[in-house]
Order: sequence, then structure tokens, then C-alpha cells
Amino acid sequence: MKLFEIMQKIEAEFPTESAYEWDNVGLLAGEGCSEIKKVMVTLDINRRVIDEAAEWGADLIISHHPILFSPINKINDQTETGRMLLKAIRNGINIYAAHTNCDVGKNGINAYLAELFELLDAQPLEETGLGRIGNLKKEMCFSEFAELVRDKLQTPRVRVSGDCTRMVRRIAIGSGACADSIPTAISKGADVMLTADMKYHNMIDYTEAGINIIDAGHYPTERCAAAIFAEILADCPIEIKEANTEDIFKYI
Repeated sequence: MKLFEIMQKIEAEFPTESAYEWDNVGLLAGEGCSEIKKVMVTLDINRRVIDEAAEWGADLIISHHPILFSPINKINDQTETGRMLLKAIRNGINIYAAHTNCDVGKNGINAYLAELFELLDAQPLEETGLGRIGNLKKEMCFSEFAELVRDKLQTPRVRVSGDCTRMVRRIAIGSGACADSIPTAISKGADVMLTADMKYHNMIDYTEAGINIIDAGHYPTERCAAAIFAEILADCPIEIKEANTEDIFKYI
């Protein structure tokens, strides 16, 4: 299968035009005419992922977070990004990213999370398509929902702020770092905002505004991206493998 055919399938779900202006998505390294037999899917690209892909004989890595985000002027062995790119190129590994276009996609990460928590009547939180807001099947106390989030996302702990005894039903979700969407969640009547990477003072301000907050971590809320990519390509005549990744944060 040609790389451009795989790109067409991904972009049918997550058009590059829907990515945020500041983002860097699409084919980041490689040739569209490359023959693809093995695809590794992952949330992040780091040295271990590149090594694993090379050892497995991958022709393509599809990641959620772009390996090239900020502009660079050189690709050489003096930087970690340069070393990873050089190894990928030497091993014939193309690199593709679907980032904010996957976040806002109809069947992207936030839609996946809304389905995971069985939200009823889930709708995009923002006009851009980012996030989801919907209702739980039944009301539960905030601490119970936080425990559900922890278990569903398979993470050791979540950080919470608010009234743990409060009964909640209307849930807003913003995968990764979506603190900027909390005012929208409040305006739409959310009892809880589930997101990640919350800052201390933001947590105080938004909690005072009356919404309960769960910071479940960036990795736990977005690790599903690999499974989403794999599902899109499931009927393609290629081998697909999810990279062996883990959360950068450890709990001790």
C-alpha cells in the first residue's frame, strides 16, 4: 500500500485543514509514494518509539503529537529531534502526525472519551469541534465519577478540585490541555470538566466559579489516539502495531 493512500484514509476522518493554525500536521518526513507494509501507531514519538519502529521494520509511524512542532533550522546529530529524524530516515521510516485535526474530529479523541464515559447527547464543547459535553446516564457524586475516570483511563491517580460530595451529571471533556475551554463548559452548564495539565491558580479560579475539575493527565486522556489510528486502517493490507509507550509522569 502506498503512503499517500494511507494519508487519504486518515485525512478522510481528520482533514489537515481542520487543524489549528499553529499546529503542524500531515506528512512530516518521508515520501508519499513509499510502499508501506508495517505501520506503528503512537501518541508520542520519542527515542524508544523510533528504536522500536526500526527494530520491528516499520515503514511508517503515525503519531498524535508531531515530532516537529516548533520551527527548526537544522537536522543533525546535535539535537535529540535531529537524531531521531536521522535514524528514522536511515531506516526508511516515514513520519505522519494527526494532532488538533484528530482532537476536533467527529470520530477523534474527544468523541472516543465521550463514548468511553457513555455520555448521552454528546456534542462538541467548542464551535471548532474541540471537546465534548453531555450527560451521564445517571447522576453520581463527584468523587465516584473521579474514581470512574481513574479506572476507565487506567491511570493510578487523578487530581480533582471541587466538592467531592456534590452530585454531578453534565460532563465536559477536553483531552490533553484544555483549560481554556473551561469557561465554555461553565456557560453550558457542566458540573465537571475533565481535562489535563491544569495550573494551580487556574484550578482555584475555575473551582471558585462553581465547576468541579478533574486533571487526569495528558497521556491518559490522549493515549487512545493510537487505537483510533489503528481502527481507521484496520481494513488495509498492512501490519499495524501500537508502540510500547508509557506516561512520562510516574506516581510514587
